[in-house]
Amino acid sequence: MTDFKEIAHSGGKITFSIMTDSEGRRGFQVGIRSSRPNPMSMIAVYALPQGIPVGSIQLGGIGSPWNPAPFPGCYPVMIQSDSEGRFGHHCPSCDGYWRSGPWPNVCPYCLFNAEGYQFLSNAQRGFVRHYCDVLTQAFEGEDGEVLIDMDLVADAINQEVDKPRFYVSEQSQQRKFNCIACDEVNDILGRFGYCSLCATRNDLADFEMFTVPAIRERLKAGAPPEDCVRDAVASFDSFVAQYAKQLAVLVPLTEPRVNRLTKQRFHNLKDCRTIFKNWFDIELCAGLKESECRSVELMFHRRHIYEHNGGEVDQKYLDDSGDKTVKLKQAIYESKETAHDLLGTLLKMAKNLHYGFHVLFPPIDAPIQEFKDKKKRMGK
Repeated sequence: MTDFKEIAHSGGKITFSIMTDSEGRRGFQVGIRSSRPNPMSMIAVYALPQGIPVGSIQLGGIGSPWNPAPFPGCYPVMIQSDSEGRFGHHCPSCDGYWRSGPWPNVCPYCLFNAEGYQFLSNAQRGFVRHYCDVLTQAFEGEDGEVLIDMDLVADAINQEVDKPRFYVSEQSQQRKFNCIACDEVNDILGRFGYCSLCATRNDLADFEMFTVPAIRERLKAGAPPEDCVRDAVASFDSFVAQYAKQLAVLVPLTEPRVNRLTKQRFHNLKDCRTIFKNWFDIELCAGLKESECRSVELMFHRRHIYEHNGGEVDQKYLDDSGDKTVKLKQAIYESKETAHDLLGTLLKMAKNLHYGFHVLFPPIDAPIQEFKDKKKRMGK
């Protein structure tokens, strides 16, 4: 997907049929039809006649009643997806924008929790105002049909023409991922964030499915194991830093602790373990053998000489690592097996950090359980 590409509206035609019954009461019916060759899904919100969304409508199946409006006199407003079947969303707390399914629970950037209608994108809010204006004006006129032609909106994308006043489009972001916990599709700015449906972070899935396999493939292709060790430790450092930043925001901490989490690296495993264990009760090396802990700690120190010293042992390495198997200025090397072992251990530590973080900030269970139930049904 191209970064920041404008995504067209799904199109279609919305028809209001205004009617007056025998007792002079006026009402309306809404019809939506579309024959465009692209995906389309639909949500609905309750809005005040002034065009202000005030509640989500849970559209049930045929014969299923809607949830009641939160205030008398609300209009039900139908909102269609973009042409990829997704909806844009805007966070009222951090001003972030993303795309996902119809009803997010949290912002993928700041974890702000709100009702789905509060995350409508700016374009959708403009459409809601137009929808309410058209319906209000229709009530003031004669009985009959009034049309909002969303095909005009869809066709206007990337065209040098005057856009309709109710023009709606969305925008692709930089990272599209399926949540490993609930399978929701999220299209977010940057690389890392929360699933907007269940609030599970995507860092572990990225590390496990992309970062580690990519380094293993380099090893298989003959890349120097020393370079792979250096890059593996650097990738884990970046992985840890993402969770550290979140903890610095979400947990009340003193300024020195916030600075440690956000402004310093995590290349020293002993220091890193101490911080997460003592501050947050997260043991990075839980379930690891002592030999694995010692080996990975040594690799963290060796990263320094591979990155900054051309692979030659310096006094800092000797002092920090306590490695008695090498001497000053000796060039050291790694084997493929050592590098592969390191990757396996780092993945175990990454899982410990991820699951420890979500003990403090649990994901939303309902969409996760729904996905599990769906997989069971598909399995049967």
